Amino acid sequence: MTMPNPKSDFSNPKTERPNLPMSDLPRLWQTPGLSHYYVVCLVSLSVIWLVLLRRELPATATLFPVLVGILGIAVRWRLAPVFLLVTLAICLKFELTSEGQRTFRVSDMILCAATLAYVAGQFRLQGLLDHVVPIDPRRREGPPRWHVGLLSIRYQPEVVREKRAPSLVTREEVGMLILVSALWAGLAQICWNLLPLEKGNPGFPLPVWRAILLAWIIGASLYIVFGLLNYLSHRAMTAEEATLFLQDVLWKETRGEQRRLNRWSAWARLRHNRKS
Repeated sequence: MTMPNPKSDFSNPKTERPNLPMSDLPRLWQTPGLSHYYVVCLVSLSVIWLVLLRRELPATATLFPVLVGILGIAVRWRLAPVFLLVTLAICLKFELTSEGQRTFRVSDMILCAATLAYVAGQFRLQGLLDHVVPIDPRRREGPPRWHVGLLSIRYQPEVVREKRAPSLVTREEVGMLILVSALWAGLAQICWNLLPLEKGNPGFPLPVWRAILLAWIIGASLYIVFGLLNYLSHRAMTAEEATLFLQDVLWKETRGEQRRLNRWSAWARLRHNRKS
């Protein structure tokens, strides 16, 4: 009596592909999860372009951030969010005025929310298409191929890239991303308008002075928070853990002196042994 092979009815997805024509295979735009973030990024770029068109900027200058964003989506450019922020800041620099009134501008909040949504959507797309955790060059799989580097040519398998499964993306996740982007943009503009304009200003332009104050406030807050967390972690230590920690600190602080004393002690023992 022969037992049926349980693997005969199931194919290995890593070694076999369905025999479908190329026109029937699902594309990236049709893959659930990927299409959601593609739409988020494209809609965000459209909103950014429309807001910039309402500013006092040349029409050609408003296209540069949009083109950078589209290039990042098309070729999976990992630095696209950074260059989008740089080009957007350059465009707004030409439109920036030095008026000192505290105003809540709806267009600024929409622009911030769209930019934040694009940046978050672009990074999530990179996690779905490329890798979501740092690459370990020691982990490789697949048939070996020639890899041409800057100063090296190697014949080895491809590096394993841990991607996020597109099936894990839900509509609630995408909706929460859009809602949180709008909330953070509104909160950021409220905090920006609460900063003082003239108090303590040694002569910097008003936007620069407010940016300096914001940097100091964020830096001081992080310093206090990390100091409290460090103190609480030390209070939670046991006696053995605290002793080991203090021994480590003692060695780091006095390693030069201990090395010198041990060297002289070893020299004295060797001299004593030679005389005896």
